[in-house]
Parts: sequence; C-alpha cells; structure tokens
Amino acid sequence: MTFQQAGVKAVAAVGLLAILGYIGFLAWAAYYESYNVWGSLLVIPIVLALNLPFVLAVARKQPDRVVAWLIGISFGLRVLGSLARYYVTFVVYGGSGDANAYNSFAASMYELWRRGIFVGAPEAEVGSGTAFLKMVTTAVYTVIGPAPMAGFIAFSVFAYGGTYLIFRAFQLAVPFADLRRYAYLIFLLPSILYWPSSIGKEAWLMLFVGLFAYGAAKIWCGHQGGAIPLLIGLLGITSVRPHLAVLLVFASVVGQALRPLKNPLGIFGKVFGLLILAGAGALVWGQTVDLLGGTETVGDDVSGTLANLSERTGQGGSTFTPVPISSPFGIPTAIATVLFRPFVWEANNPQLLLAAGESLVLLVLLALSWKRFRQFPKYWRTSPFMVFSITYVLGFIVAFSSFSNFGILVRQRVLMLPFFLVLLALPKPVQPSVYAQQEKVFARARD
Repeated sequence: MTFQQAGVKAVAAVGLLAILGYIGFLAWAAYYESYNVWGSLLVIPIVLALNLPFVLAVARKQPDRVVAWLIGISFGLRVLGSLARYYVTFVVYGGSGDANAYNSFAASMYELWRRGIFVGAPEAEVGSGTAFLKMVTTAVYTVIGPAPMAGFIAFSVFAYGGTYLIFRAFQLAVPFADLRRYAYLIFLLPSILYWPSSIGKEAWLMLFVGLFAYGAAKIWCGHQGGAIPLLIGLLGITSVRPHLAVLLVFASVVGQALRPLKNPLGIFGKVFGLLILAGAGALVWGQTVDLLGGTETVGDDVSGTLANLSERTGQGGSTFTPVPISSPFGIPTAIATVLFRPFVWEANNPQLLLAAGESLVLLVLLALSWKRFRQFPKYWRTSPFMVFSITYVLGFIVAFSSFSNFGILVRQRVLMLPFFLVLLALPKPVQPSVYAQQEKVFARARD
C-alpha cells in the first residue's frame, strides 16, 4: 500500500467516524433537547448543502483566484457570524430583540400555514415592515420548522446573496477599480458578516439592495435584463423600508442623469431611464408617506420624521446625543457619526467595541488611501455606479444622522457600508511612465 493510498483511507475513516458521531449526537439531541437544537442540527447541513454549489459556481467564474477564495471563505465566515449572532441574541441577552419577536410569531403560526391557513400579522401592524418580516419568518418556518438557530442560518444566506450581488455590481460597473481590495473589504468586514446574519430586516434588505444594485449596474453597462432584478429589488426593499428605497431610487436617478453618452442618440435612452426611475421614486415616496402616517406636505413629513427619529431610537443602552444636519456646520459631525462612531472610548459592550475597532481600521485605511481619492474626479463622470454609490452614502448620512443609539446605528449602516467601500477601492495611481507606455501600445494597435 502506497503512502497516498494510506492517506486516502485515513481521510475516509475519519470522515466515516465524523458522520457516525454526528448521527449519534443528533439521536441524543432528538431525545433530550428541543427541536431548536436537534432540528437545527438536521436543517443547517441541508441549507448549507443546497447553497454550496452556488458558492462554488460563482467562485469558479472569477479569474482572480484570491477573489474566488474570498467568496468561498466569506460563506463559511457568514455561517459563523450567524451562530455568534444567535448566541448573543438568545443566550447573552435572553432573547430580547426583534429576532425573538419574529421567531415567536412564526413559531405560533407555521402549523396553520402548513395546513393552508395563511394567518397574517396583527391588524395594527399591517403595512409595516415588522408585519411583513413576521410573515417572511413564518414562511421560512413553514419549511424548516420552529428552529431559530436554523432560521438565523437561513436569513444569513439572504444576506450573503445580497453581498455577493453588490460585489458583482461593482465588478461589472467599475472594472477599472481595485477589485481584490474591494473583495477583501466587502467579504471579510466583521460588521457585514455579523449584523445582517440573523432573523430580521437587515438580512432581507441586504438581499434586495443587492438585487437593486446589480440590476442598475447591468443597465448602466448595457446588459440585457437589468430592469428585472432592479424592480424586484425595489419591491423587496419597499415591503420593509420604503424610505430606504427612496434613497436608492434618488441615487440611481443621479447616476442616470450623469451617465455619459456614447453617441448623440443616447440622450433618448438616458431620458427614458430617468422617467422610469422618477416614476418608481414617486410611487415609493407615496408609500413612504402613507406608512409614516403623513398628512401634511412632503417637506413637513420629512422634517417631522427626522425630528422623531432621535426620540424613537434614544431608548435602552448605547444612547448618545445625535447632531442632525440642520445647517452646513452639522455635516462633518454627521459624517463622522454615521460612518465611524462609536469610537473606541464610546463602546460599552463587546459588540460595539468590535464595531469601534472596525471603524478605526476603516479610518486608517481612509487616511492611507488619499492618493487614490485624488483620482476620483477622473472617474466619476465615466462611472454612473460610482456616482450612485456616493449619492446613496450621502443620502444615508442625512437620513440616519438623527439616530441616537449606537446599537441601532451600527446595525443599520451595514446596508450602506458596501457602497462606502467603493471609495476605498479606487485604483492605485499610475505613474506617468506607465501612462506613456500604455499610450505607445494603443498607438501601435491603431496603426
């Protein structure tokens, strides 16, 4: 027997022992533990096995092997982030939070759904994002059963899909950028791995924000079929947070308006796209005002909503005094708060300390990337996706500057961070000698 054959047999033996041990532990858990434990042990491997072929397929399509590995590694880290999120929510905090509310409702309704009796959320919640997420969670439990641990994994798959779609949108629409750096950031950033990896709105929104961004990128690159993911993404976002949909539509309108024309006839396509996006924005804005109960003018609804945000988020621990943008003097503070706070000295629990450490790393990376930022004026007019990303980030800062709870803020901003990271992935400056060499190559090709 060769050494290689002996190694194969050893691996096979270890694998067989692991399978037998898993089956034995599952049988023990089914007898002594709740369905949340043994059901999750049964469901989680199935969920992972169903998604692993997709992860491998998209990774194989990447020409850069480092990026391919990051796509695969991120999937495994996402699962670990989801389990950590479950532990913190149900063990450390005893189930206090939105995830347990969704779990409790779904656990009480999934059997009726399995029998074809589709009972919705309480009438008082109808029309709100919370009611919709309760129904989404019930739909998930109808398939997997009332196992919140497995539910966290299922929702983390939503978030992973959205993250990958944003990455693909960036890859399609900003081909000149530093793709490997962007992959490192978007696939390994702890906040993106942790916060949306649970039963809740962030996982759902990450998926549909990704669809929206991917559809917009395909349209701006002239690819067919971009309108379909864009509209599906818009519907998914509007069902939970229509005001976030308003920000995305507004940012896409700006990107479309500044989209460069390849020929004089391109103006018709630009105007048509603007009309479609403006119409979608008007519909989403109307739903936002209805959801918020606005009965006055648009300006009154906006100012009233922003004025109430501080009060609505300033409860529990981790509160701070916000600085809403009411004048130009508040802009620097709002930018620093929404993008980088809490600072290390402001963190009062391990989760916020992790967020503070991540913010410190991003600040250092931002400072080290100043040479890349100098190239922004050269690229922004040629890339509507870049204009879209920056506009969305700025709109997000304005809208969320009134939040007064660090815990809520760091959880919400994961829906903005992938677009902020576009700035950090601008290409490295090219030396003049390299420009001259490239020009000679182009000249020879023309001749």
